[in-house]
Amino acid sequence: MLISVSCDPKSLFVFRSNLMKQMLMMTVFSLIVTLTGLGCASTTQLTSEIIYDANVQVEAAKAANAQNLAPQELADAEQMLARSEEVLDAGREKEAYRLGMRAHLKAKVAEAVAVANQMEAESSSSERALELKLQAAQAAHRDLQAAEEALKQLQSTPEE
Repeated sequence: MLISVSCDPKSLFVFRSNLMKQMLMMTVFSLIVTLTGLGCASTTQLTSEIIYDANVQVEAAKAANAQNLAPQELADAEQMLARSEEVLDAGREKEAYRLGMRAHLKAKVAEAVAVANQMEAESSSSERALELKLQAAQAAHRDLQAAEEALKQLQSTPEE
């Protein structure tokens, strides 16, 4: 997949919203796959699997620096995950499953927000570097014009 990022704020907003849409679609797909599996396996097994998946997703969010870039979403995911484990230990599999699924989705959102924030920061940094290079190019162009003007004056001056 080729990603092209322009430097204007509107295109950054569009890029970020498209990224969020893609992450939402992946989440919906994983939810559909998981719910389809409900008819094929025991509730306890599915609950254990979703809690494991939520743990993996929380770690993925942490790897994307969500603790700094999306702290609230990550904290929510971790709280839901801990609660789902408690509820599972109490024997309430269906509630634990729902909490585990929510924890998984919250962690996925935390990761998506962290990645989007990183990309936005990188594009801002690239935009600033581009502005500096443009300023340098403009200064070089002015110097060239001044040199050409000085050359013309020297050429138009009669020799003595």
